[in-house]
Amino acid sequence: MQIDSVKAVLFDFDMTLMDTSHIITECTNLLADRYELRRVTRDETLAVIGLPILDSWAALWGRFEDEWLDYYRTNFRGMEHNGFREFPGTRDVPARIRDAGIKTGVVSNRRFAASAVEQSGIGAYFDVVIGLEDVSNPKPHPEPILMALESLGIEPHGAVYVGDADIDMRTAVAADVIGIGVTTGNFGASELLSAGASHACASLDEIPDIVFAMRQNK
Repeated sequence: MQIDSVKAVLFDFDMTLMDTSHIITECTNLLADRYELRRVTRDETLAVIGLPILDSWAALWGRFEDEWLDYYRTNFRGMEHNGFREFPGTRDVPARIRDAGIKTGVVSNRRFAASAVEQSGIGAYFDVVIGLEDVSNPKPHPEPILMALESLGIEPHGAVYVGDADIDMRTAVAADVIGIGVTTGNFGASELLSAGASHACASLDEIPDIVFAMRQNK
């Protein structure tokens, strides 16, 4: 795909735009303390970030209770949002891409992703945000990416999806868009490439040059 046919670049949220691992680990352990569950490490948190929260807790503790989610949302959601850490390029990268006339968006398995994006102060950099509550099927099903593209009026062959996890790259493949992996999460370059990424890079800052290079290679 050439850059002059790319009309949209979509981004994952957790561990792609924002380092959420430290605050999610802290909040998860506060929940664990409340319900006498096993405390978790940051590495364990990294391994499940990107899954819907119900699946992530089931992976960590072998089960999920509705009561946990209600308690977490009531007591820790605001704390979590206040603890996000921007990766380098979180604002500059989508700004550069938009300056080139390309739409941008966020596609996440996070519930109420739009709220997280807005409270992070980066909402102005994105044209669409799709979260778990907006779809029937979470990533790696293609529905979240396809819904974002439909909202933008753009066909899949005109899009790129940027993410940090194998699930993101598998979603890109399923949606028939170009996947670009960033190694800011729990997956290395070889793992992202094996999952279907066309490129893998160390930071968001590399994304515009990768995208713009597609035009030069026409």
